[in-house]
Amino acid sequence: MKKYKTIIFGTYAGMPVEWLILHENQEKMLVLSRYVLDAKRMFSDCIYTSWERSTLRKWLNQDFFEEIFSPEEQKKIPVSEIFTPDCHDFGSYGNNLTQDKLFLLSEEEIDQYLPEPAFRTAPAEPNAVRYSQDLKDFVNLLPFYHEMKNCWWWLRSNGDEPNMFSIVWSDGSVSGTGHYANYERGIRPAMYLNLK
Repeated sequence: MKKYKTIIFGTYAGMPVEWLILHENQEKMLVLSRYVLDAKRMFSDCIYTSWERSTLRKWLNQDFFEEIFSPEEQKKIPVSEIFTPDCHDFGSYGNNLTQDKLFLLSEEEIDQYLPEPAFRTAPAEPNAVRYSQDLKDFVNLLPFYHEMKNCWWWLRSNGDEPNMFSIVWSDGSVSGTGHYANYERGIRPAMYLNLK
C-alpha cells in the first residue's frame, strides 16, 4: 500500500494536527487532514445549495481557520482558486470558481490523489470527539463506528440533487448520490501550503 508523507501543522482540540501530503512541487503542497477533525452540516437546511454558498465553507474559512492556525501559520496558507466540476454521474449542479484557504476535496481529487478506497478511510481524532459536541453526536450515532473505527466524511461535489453532497463511506468508497446538506458528516479539511 502506498505510504503518504505527513506533516504537523496547526492545533485543534488541544492537539497538533497531522496532515497527509497528497501532492507537492517546489512552490507548494496539497495536504488533507489525516483524521476527521469535526462534524458539521453542509448547510443548515435541506435546500438547494452548492459548495460556494454552503455554511460549512464559510465556517472552514473563518472560525475554523482562525482557531486552528497561529497568525504565523496563517501566512503560509494561500487563497486558492478552487473549481468544482459538474457531478460526473449526473452532469449537473457544478459550481463557480471559489477563493478558499480551506476546502473539501472533490470526487475528481479523490480519484486523483487517493485512488484506492483504503487510502481514504479515516477515524475521528480522539481529542476532537471530546472537544466537539457535533462530532461526538455523529460518532455515537454512526452505525458500525466502533467496529470499523472510520467516519463518513463530506466531499464538496454535489450529489444527484443540488441539496445533496457526495461523501466517503467508512470503507473508503465514495457515494456520488450523496447525503442531504443538513446531515452532520465528518470533516477532513484540505489546503495548499506555500513552501517558499
